[in-house]
Amino acid sequence: MADHSLLGSKPYSSLAIYRAATGADSVTLARAAVPATILDEVAASGLRGRGGAGFPSGTKWKTIAKHPCPIRMVVCNAAEGEPGTFKDRWLLRRNPYAVIEGLLIAAHAVGARAAYVAVKASFAPEIARLENVLAEMQAAGVLGEVPVTLVRGPEEYLFGEEKALLEVIEGNDPLPRPADEPPYERGLFAMPGSANPALVSNAETFAHVPSIVRHGAASFREVGTRDTPGTLLFTVSGDVQKPGVYERPAGIPLRELFEDVAGGPRAGRKLKAALSGVSVAPISAERFDTPADFGSLALIGSGLGSAGFVLYDDAASMPRVAQMAARFLFVESCNQCSACKHGLRTASEALDAIFNARGAHPDVLAHARYGALSAPQGNRCYLPSEAAALIPALLSRFAGEFAEQLRQPECAAAAVPIPKIMDWDETSRNFVLDERQQSKRPDWTYEPPHPPPHAPSRPAALPHDRGHVGVPLPSELIAALRTRAERDAVAIETLVERALKEWLQEHRS
Repeated sequence: MADHSLLGSKPYSSLAIYRAATGADSVTLARAAVPATILDEVAASGLRGRGGAGFPSGTKWKTIAKHPCPIRMVVCNAAEGEPGTFKDRWLLRRNPYAVIEGLLIAAHAVGARAAYVAVKASFAPEIARLENVLAEMQAAGVLGEVPVTLVRGPEEYLFGEEKALLEVIEGNDPLPRPADEPPYERGLFAMPGSANPALVSNAETFAHVPSIVRHGAASFREVGTRDTPGTLLFTVSGDVQKPGVYERPAGIPLRELFEDVAGGPRAGRKLKAALSGVSVAPISAERFDTPADFGSLALIGSGLGSAGFVLYDDAASMPRVAQMAARFLFVESCNQCSACKHGLRTASEALDAIFNARGAHPDVLAHARYGALSAPQGNRCYLPSEAAALIPALLSRFAGEFAEQLRQPECAAAAVPIPKIMDWDETSRNFVLDERQQSKRPDWTYEPPHPPPHAPSRPAALPHDRGHVGVPLPSELIAALRTRAERDAVAIETLVERALKEWLQEHRS
């Protein structure tokens, strides 16, 4: 069987070593074929996007290729930010050659004039690796006539949303465009009469393309499942003995992945639940025999997402997990769609209340459910739908734990950290989490002294986060608020919101 794996036994340190391990030059093979042949081969392979949605790559590529606008772009989305996921960064550290080759093959297949690789500015090791690889491939004549631009973006979760990612490439904030402006309708630097459609795919998705070109679609389909051909890069973290990024054929049973590959739970403990990031419903332990592919996980009411699984054992508090997820999504919501920000605020504050004796009233869980379910209304992106899938499912599947927490709000377990992964520690053999995420505010500023590292500068308050209630204030009060805001390094809106909340709590009837 041909080798369709992405990760070797060690990182590929040069193009020559990569070629020696993988065989024929896939970019040269692709360019020797007419674009239609490559499009058909990718479609026949059944390759599905590895960024979370699992959309058929062949369909996406053909849509761009047949677009009447002659100015087309290809974009590699490497702005990984889903909690519990590290696979794209691991791939870029170990095998960036496959990612760039896949990008170049896609550019040939759809007739693109330019290519972009978008990463977070905080991904220093990955950026250094990509810069070296692009220079090496340029010197070897591999890049050809299509320019490849490396774009460094902000830390926000929504940078990974494909429409927001295009906005960042254009020099704007990571704010999703309207839902009716997908990349194949409005791409990069579009102008009236020139939509400039863009093919946006995840780094792991592009990395699978070279082996499909070398060995053929039928060979690729021999790996994985009918629903999800090929291998998957799984990130497994949380309450397991051997966290890490593992490449396995799609369809491996979750139990085998968690127990055998990742070492299972700590001594004396049992695994209770898995979260695939914060984008789908949780997977309880009785469902761990489910194959890890898109279709099988959808059938049990959850999803594969970006294959980043955070495991929780029987010592974990699922109310704390729900609190963590709701807070993360509320903070990362951009507030362009008011229902999203307000609904997630309601859900987050309701889940905070169950750990406070004064706030843990009988209706608080209904408020949390309502807030999450009301968030997706005319939404530009999928973030509020993630909350609507995850939070009500946690409330239902672990109802006993929530009821007990309401009965004894003062007996709260420790808060659960947001599993936003920043790095891998070779010494401890564990992931390093982003501690700054805990201090991030809903207006995307940070509580001092935690400025986001390596991120492009941004104003203290974002225009889209201004309040929706207009109250005229005397000029002297505005001046005083501005002085206080500058001193505390916060937005004026944040100061007003805090003051109103404190007053309402003090005067609650």
